Amino acid sequence: MKPSLALVVAALAGGLVFDCNLLAGNPEVGAAIVKQFGEAQLKNVMLVVAPADDDDPEEWIVYAIDPYRPGEQLRSRVTKKDGRWWASPDGAGKLLPRLPRLPVDFKRLSVDARSVRRIVDREAEIAEVDYDTMSYQLAANDVTGAPEWGIALQDDTRREVGFCVVSGETGRIISVDWTPKAGTVAAKSQPSAAQEGAEAAREVKKGVRKAWNWTENAGKKTGGFFKELFK
Repeated sequence: MKPSLALVVAALAGGLVFDCNLLAGNPEVGAAIVKQFGEAQLKNVMLVVAPADDDDPEEWIVYAIDPYRPGEQLRSRVTKKDGRWWASPDGAGKLLPRLPRLPVDFKRLSVDARSVRRIVDREAEIAEVDYDTMSYQLAANDVTGAPEWGIALQDDTRREVGFCVVSGETGRIISVDWTPKAGTVAAKSQPSAAQEGAEAAREVKKGVRKAWNWTENAGKKTGGFFKELFK
């Protein structure tokens, strides 16, 4: 997805000249960060998140490594107002105890939030999983550096009912884990080889989900990750 002309003009009007290829998917976040804080901060963005919403996000929280103070982070809030996107400072210091290992490469991001929503919605429909809202995370794979979306689905009680990881480059589903409904009882009989294989796969998926928890208390309560990030 190319940045819209309006976003580019807005950035230039702010006295900044920047490489449009830096923005790629979700140009509203990249353009707003560059306009307000410059390319140095955009290139140090480690995590982008949006709280649970039943529609396309109109607010993003962006975590970046502070390029001038080693060991510290910068948090920005990117919001949509009157049809335009604006970035504002929202904190600094040691904000999160753990961050992704690599920065988000916006040049490799070609799947935006709206597209990933459609992809995950289709997966939920196939799995017959009902959900009410989606929460978004965008981070880089710690091995390949490729951007990946981590999407949590919640029901109308805000209980997490599924978590999907989607490639930000291709839209390919990397991992899907649907949370069993309350009341599901595991078989009491001796597990078969197939059941053991399914349980092993389940443990792998749980490990993937845990890797996306960026706060030290995440997962200890329902919706803990997002409650902590947005409180």
